[in-house]
Amino acid sequence: MSRYRVSGSALARWRASPSESPADGGDERRSEKRRGVSLNWGKALDTSDRFLCDCLVLNRSHGGARLRLARKLALPTSFHFFDDAEAALFAGSVVWRQGDIVGCRLTLEPLHGKEEAVKRMSGRYYAL
Repeated sequence: MSRYRVSGSALARWRASPSESPADGGDERRSEKRRGVSLNWGKALDTSDRFLCDCLVLNRSHGGARLRLARKLALPTSFHFFDDAEAALFAGSVVWRQGDIVGCRLTLEPLHGKEEAVKRMSGRYYAL
């Protein structure tokens, strides 16, 4: 039994803290400032729009995101990212990875012609 008690919401804020960084205080190299998000979720898909895993969006910048993968997965270098909050599909590329946390670049505009994939990922049984 743990000697420390942490409420669920405090733990969620700690886990999604924007102060986490892959380089532990290393140089800031992103072109746009990050903005924190409050427990937004998304989905990683391969470039054929097949579901790979759920992702917690730790923070977003104008052209990228920091994601915590819901399971151990060798995320392909090029992938698609479905943002649940925006109900939109973006092309992504992995920039760095540290354990289950991935830093990626995302296209500025959602992908066009992907209405079927967006509809499927927005539905209840998206992983089937």
